[in-house]
Amino acid sequence: DAEIFAPKNRFALLVAAHNEELVIGNIVRSLKNLDYPSELYDIYVIADNCNDNTAKIARESGAIVYERFDNKKRGKGFALQWMFRKLFAMEKSYDAVCVFDADNLVSPGFLKEMNKQLLRGYEVVQGYLDSKNPFDSLISSCYAITYWLNNRLFQLPRYYLGLSCAIGGTGFTVSTRVLKEIGWDATCLTEDLEFTIKLVLAGKKVYWAHNAVVYDEKPITLAQSWKQRKRWMQGQADCACRYMKKLLVKFM
Repeated sequence: DAEIFAPKNRFALLVAAHNEELVIGNIVRSLKNLDYPSELYDIYVIADNCNDNTAKIARESGAIVYERFDNKKRGKGFALQWMFRKLFAMEKSYDAVCVFDADNLVSPGFLKEMNKQLLRGYEVVQGYLDSKNPFDSLISSCYAITYWLNNRLFQLPRYYLGLSCAIGGTGFTVSTRVLKEIGWDATCLTEDLEFTIKLVLAGKKVYWAHNAVVYDEKPITLAQSWKQRKRWMQGQADCACRYMKKLLVKFM
């Protein structure tokens, strides 16, 4: 297995960040310490409409930084769309792109696991979403339990049954071939759900990498949780309005 799944794929690691000067250095250092040949991956930070030191700290930490300013097309989905176009225009090519949030930490073996799944022929792979702060408050504990159950009782069984999993917003990998084929264009408030729908409509599956762990920071207060959930509900409603008919036709 070690020979079959030896590091081969070249990755572009993308971190979309809006005013994340307090945490951006941690994710960049986490990615620089991955147990994968450094010549086979590059770290890109999209400093999206930032007015703090996010770009400066990311550069000092070792990332390649692209600064984006657009007051009309705001949000992670637009930032990723903008960055994908820049990646495709580069002379340097990548086999796959991995997407992370600025407040994440990543397990050292993340890219080894993603490389393994890509070598198996999987083109879209979601990693295990864990919590970075499960014991900070009752709210963060509830979030952590929900994600642990989702990983074990939803994502992993679907993978074993040969069904499509779901993209979780961070810690996922997409082959550049798929991105070029169907495009990104997932720019609503829940860009992960929108892109998952686009993949389903294109007849593609999302696979699972149980040992590729990403530690995501969960809300601590009820107010933070409500703000996040409200945004997610708005995004889900938007996706339902735009794609429900197409999904029903696909199902039929």
